[in-house]
Amino acid sequence: MRKVFLIIILFVPTIKMAQIALPTFHAVHKSHSSCASTSTLEVRVSSNNDDAEERENQGMYLTSTDLELVYNGSRGRQQVGMRFLNITIPQGAEIKDAYIRFTVDEITSSDVTVTFHGEDVVDAVTFANSSGNISSRTKTSASVDWTPDPWTSEGATHDSPDLTTIAQEIINRSGWSSGNDVVFIVTGTQTTYRTAESHNGSSSKAPLLHIEYCTS
Repeated sequence: MRKVFLIIILFVPTIKMAQIALPTFHAVHKSHSSCASTSTLEVRVSSNNDDAEERENQGMYLTSTDLELVYNGSRGRQQVGMRFLNITIPQGAEIKDAYIRFTVDEITSSDVTVTFHGEDVVDAVTFANSSGNISSRTKTSASVDWTPDPWTSEGATHDSPDLTTIAQEIINRSGWSSGNDVVFIVTGTQTTYRTAESHNGSSSKAPLLHIEYCTS
């Protein structure tokens, strides 16, 4: 009887584990230490000379019933200043959030980007009719750009982006004292704008500064 031998050859594929490089994602966020409690301060522009526009030729306009952020036809590109009084925050306190709330005076929808700075002093004075009274003020190193949504309803409110870095730079100054006054300045390079209420136009709808800060 013939014996038949069956030879089975197994082919085992060699699998090489390849190391695949995955993209690295870096989270962008603002780091804050925790605090046990916070307080909120809200201060509205409270007098006619505490919000102002400076024309492109450095002429001042203190009596406007609105604030164009920041282009205004024949007056060109403006700088807009807003002063907020009695900021009762201790020197060096940690700011958790800060923004300015604007009330719409005119409906506008063209794309626009503006830039916020603070005035880099410990106690800002009110605006005056002297030439360049806004542009001559020293601005904070910190700045924040804003590309607002279309403003489609008169009387509606729109909040600026987070201005914490600007507020913190001012509050951290060695000469800062609780109860001092601060100025925010808005600039831009475009020929488009958003139009907000000023104190002259409506004292109850003038720009409102909102700040949250650590108290312990």
